[in-house]
Amino acid sequence: MRRTWWLLVLSALAWAQNPEAILEAVTKNLSTPWQAEVQGQIQGPSGEETLRARVYAVPQEGVYRIEFLKPGSLEGNFTVVTEKEVWNYLYLTNQLIIAPKEKAQVQNLGFSPQAFGDLKALSEKVAFTLEGEEALPEGVAWRLRGRAKERLGFQEVVLYVLKSDPRPLRFLFRDEGGKTLADLRVVNFKKTPLRAQDLKRYPKDAQVVRR
Repeated sequence: MRRTWWLLVLSALAWAQNPEAILEAVTKNLSTPWQAEVQGQIQGPSGEETLRARVYAVPQEGVYRIEFLKPGSLEGNFTVVTEKEVWNYLYLTNQLIIAPKEKAQVQNLGFSPQAFGDLKALSEKVAFTLEGEEALPEGVAWRLRGRAKERLGFQEVVLYVLKSDPRPLRFLFRDEGGKTLADLRVVNFKKTPLRAQDLKRYPKDAQVVRR
């Protein structure tokens, strides 16, 4: 009995020190439709700007939508990520720009809304290590640091994952020199019934441009 108990303890410790297992737990926890808000600061063309956006996800179909509320230059824009494409809707020109996922840029922010829920896919392009734990307002979180394996618009990301309910709480994106490109918190998270077709909606009179 005592030996079994120690095996369980060692197994738990090994799991807690395994970034892949943590990201897998997040993927499983976020496998059904959910929505959240992303808030924080980003480096825009004219300096630091406040970002606020709503994220909607139907992970089982690989569909994610981000609707921009701030900054003013992005207000009214939205991005939809599907399994094969990225759709960028530009409010000012009423255009929907569709491009293959491997070629597309998501509003030039250096991240995709898919990253907020599909961390397993992100880990294929970023090598993560577990640095430890940190107390955040939402609870104790694992702190993971990742280095980009390829050109992604950022070189490093620090990710905070809530232990009690595995999901992302905060993303810090940095460039090669260590400058913060974005400091984003995921708030107002909730599981909610969503349909992929609703996430793909766009104005009927929009000009659709394929690239």
